[in-house]
Formats: sequence, structure tokens, C-alpha cells
Amino acid sequence: MFGQGINFGLLAAAEVVADFLIIAGGGGGARYGGGGAGGYRNSYSTESSGGVSSTEDKITLEDGTTYTITVGAGGTAGNRSAGTAGGNSSIDSIIANGGGEGVRWPNNTAQSTQNGGSGGGQTDSSGTNSAGTSVATSDGKTQGTAGGALGYGSGSYYYGAGGGGAGVAGGSATQSGAGNPGAGGNGLASSITGSSITRAGGGGGGNGAQSSPKGVAGTGGGGEGTAWNGGETANGTNGTTNYGGGGGAGMSGGSGVVVFRLPTAAYTTGYTTGSPTVTTSGDDTILKYTGSGTYNHGQTAQYMDFLVIAGGGAGGRSSNSGGGGAGGLRTSYGPTSGGGSSSESDITLAAGTYTITIGAGAPETDLSGNYRGANGGDSSIAASGLTTITSLGGGGGAGQTGNLDGSPGGSGGGASYSEDGGAGTANQGYAGGDGLASGTYPGGGGGGASEAGNTNAQGHGGDGLAVSITGSSVTYAGGGGAGQSSGSGASLPGGAGGGGQGTSCPNVNTAGTANTGGGGGGFAGGDCTSVGKAGGSGVVILRLLTSEYSGTTTGSPTVTTSGSDTIIKFTGSGTYVHS
Repeated sequence: MFGQGINFGLLAAAEVVADFLIIAGGGGGARYGGGGAGGYRNSYSTESSGGVSSTEDKITLEDGTTYTITVGAGGTAGNRSAGTAGGNSSIDSIIANGGGEGVRWPNNTAQSTQNGGSGGGQTDSSGTNSAGTSVATSDGKTQGTAGGALGYGSGSYYYGAGGGGAGVAGGSATQSGAGNPGAGGNGLASSITGSSITRAGGGGGGNGAQSSPKGVAGTGGGGEGTAWNGGETANGTNGTTNYGGGGGAGMSGGSGVVVFRLPTAAYTTGYTTGSPTVTTSGDDTILKYTGSGTYNHGQTAQYMDFLVIAGGGAGGRSSNSGGGGAGGLRTSYGPTSGGGSSSESDITLAAGTYTITIGAGAPETDLSGNYRGANGGDSSIAASGLTTITSLGGGGGAGQTGNLDGSPGGSGGGASYSEDGGAGTANQGYAGGDGLASGTYPGGGGGGASEAGNTNAQGHGGDGLAVSITGSSVTYAGGGGAGQSSGSGASLPGGAGGGGQGTSCPNVNTAGTANTGGGGGGFAGGDCTSVGKAGGSGVVILRLLTSEYSGTTTGSPTVTTSGSDTIIKFTGSGTYVHS
């Protein structure tokens, strides 16, 4: 274990070092030659690195630095055509080379892929084509071993050599009776994850004439070689996934793995991508990457502002109908959120996917039934580890039959006649206005983000809230104006911020404005056939430092900048993936 004698909890500025184990993808086996194991590089304790070379130097971690982890894929199998070498694995510039592919049939065909982290096994009994060898690291260390040097051929019998493993070279084919394919070389054991595991074994060679024996797999994830028996069906085994094992003859190599180990006191929680498995052993944290990703060390917490507005409610229809309530408005930007509350806390950024849902505005009110407007759809931001931020759809305005109260919502819908406006939601919006009893008086206006719907014989919608999260002041979430008795000719304004106009026959009411969460205008029908108008759809806006912005989104948001910040405006559902 490293870091002894240093109290990382008290000495935050002290040097922090991390151990690593980097194993590349194993090479694919060919018709006869077994695939070489992926390159094996290890800094942990006093354990061997590939080829039984000395332990490598540890990584000195730098605060605020993102370390990029690449995990190599296993190589594909070859038969009478070439397979492929394994893919490289790495932590930044520390690279483990993919295992070499076994030399293929026919044995006199030259190929260049048999060299790698460990080399691929040979098929040629004359040594015309040499077995694969291990590629040296930049500082001259080995990563593995060579493949078996010789195949064996006599008449119709052909046997391939095994691929090299991290610890032992691949075995050559031998003649014992009719012959034997070479064994894959054994891998190396490491306890970097807290228990001893052997990885990066080589693939066994192939048998071209009999159903047995098969080339023995190297310990540590190497594959068993195929015994072809004159046929074309491969029956060996692949190299083990995430062990970097070489494929047995005719089989694929196993993918690699990267392991990071550092003091738990110095580990920066949450700043990873690629979904590594995170465990502890003693005083250390271990990050095991089976797929590519990143680790950002020493990153101080960063934050993201938000504005979440739901869809507006629809206005009611018929005499003294209520205006639709605005969609709920929640924001961390500026001093105030909806409903007169103080603005909310910013989102503490963590790596992961932020899922954005945009609530639809409520549809126009049906001409049949009780003429009540529907509520708008909810908008939200959701992510792992984040308490979902949800704004509720605006309440629908009341009609003339059934329940004459306005519907509750993010902001409440207006009432009809002398009933009560719908309630708003704390930190999202205000209540809808109450209705008046009779005559040509209007219903109540829909509630807005900064004002309740109006009652006093005026019926206009409550005003919305001005927010400057995009870099300029924009007013959102105004309530819809109410409907007034038929024939009065009144036009009742919606609240500032996208609220629709209410009216009576023969005038025209209007819908809430799209992507403001405005409530729809109410309508008093009489001899006209107009409807209570639809609410406006919602919107979600994120604002964060440009230096933190990953650039990865879905849903085609509009992305702009203001000063040192990037603004992501979603008018339809989508995602932002933070890394």
C-alpha cells in the first residue's frame, strides 16, 4: 500500500500518488496460432509488471486534472483469413498495447499483427515467420512475453503454438505421437483490487488434424485452442472479458481492464464517467474500469443554475369562465422564484445524465362536457443523486357547469361565478382569481408566477416573473385572462409573460405563448363557437461555467453564452450529459 506516513485528510496540499493496473485487449487466435495476451502494466506494491519486469512508477495526481481511461477491445478471431490484434488500453500516455494475433494458416503467409503486449503464437515449423514478441514500453520495460516460436507439421498434421501471457511465454507445438499444439502462456497475479487475481493469459494453439488434444489455455483468462479435426467449426474458447486474455486458436481475444487505486481521503467522489466499479480496501479506494471513461481528481464542486417552467393550463369556456393558470416556475437564478419565494439552491454538478422533460400546454377546452380547462403538463430535471426538480402544470380555468372552482396547479386556474380560484404551489406560482356572482362580470384570471389572478371585476391574468438566466431579462409564466358574459365585448388581458387574452363573443381569445408556460385565455360562448384557449408549453434552461460544459446533449437545445457561462435552453425534452 502506498501513501504511508502522509495524512491526506490534514495535509490537503500533500502529494497524492495513485497505483494503476492497465491491461489491453487480448489478440484473436488464428487457425493454428493462439492469440497473445493484452499488454500488462502494473505499479502496485512490489508486484511484477508484464514479462516479469519490475513494478512501474506510480502516477502523481494533479488537482483539477481529468485522467482519460481507455479500455481496449479484444481482437477478432481468424481462420483462413486474418484476425486482429487486441485494442490498446491506457491512462493518458501510459499505454498497454493490444495482444498480437496468432499467426494464421497458411503458415507461409507473412503478417504484421502478431507482435503486441504479448505476442501471438506461430504455425510454421521452419521458423520462416517468427512468433510475435512483446512491444516494449516507452521507458524500455516489457509488457508481456513472446508467443510460442514453432508450430509442427507432418503430412496432414498441423499444430500451432500458444500465445504469450503476461508472465510466461507461449509454448511451441511439440511432436508426441501425432503431435500436440502449444499451450498459452500464463498471466500474472495482482492484488490491486484487494484480492489476488490472475489476468492476461495467452491463448492455446490449434490442432489441425484431431479432435484432441486442444491447446491449453494460459491461466488468467487465456482461451483454449480449437481442435479442427479437418473441419471449419471453431470449438475453442475466447479470451476472458476484462482479463485481456488471448483467444485460443480460431477464437476472439478478451477485452482489457484499467484499475486505479488511491487513498480514500484524497478520492474525489462523483467525478467519473464510464461507470467504473468503485470499492475500498483498507485506506484506499479502487476504481475498476471495464469500459472507457474519465476520473477528474481534486475537482472542487461546481454548480449549475436552472429555470424549470411547466406547461400552462387551458382557459375555461362559457359564461364567466376562468383563465388558465401559468405553469409552475422554479429557478435558482436571481433573487426570486415563483409564488414569491426566494430562489432555490443551484444544482451541485456531478458526472452523469441530466434528463429534461418539457411539459406540454393544456389543449383547447372541449366544446362539450363541463367546459373546464385541463391542467398543463409538468416539466422537470432528473439525474442520479439529484432530488428531481419538478414544476407542476398550470391549473385549468373553470367553466359554467360542474365544479366552478379553478383547478390547482403550479399557478391556479381562475374560477367562474362566485367560486374560488385554484390554489398555486409554494415556490412555483400564485392562486387563480375568484369569480364574481352575476351579470357581465368576468370569471377569475389565471394565476401567474409573480401575481394572483385578478378578481375585482377585471379578470386579467396574474403577471409572470422576469428572469435573466439567458443573459437578458425575459418574463415567463403569466396567467390567462378570464371569459366574460356573452355579448359584453370585453377583452381581458393575460398576465405579462405569455398569458393568453380572455374575452367574450364576438371577440377572440388567445392561447398562452409557447415555451413560456403561459395560461390560456377563457371564453364566454354565447352564440359563438370558440373554445377556452390552450396553455403555452414549458421550458427548461440550464446555466453553468463554459469551462465545465461538456457539450453533450440530446433534444436539440439552443446553446448560447453570456460572459463566462454557457446557457442551454430546452424547448423540447432531451438530456445534458455532464462529464
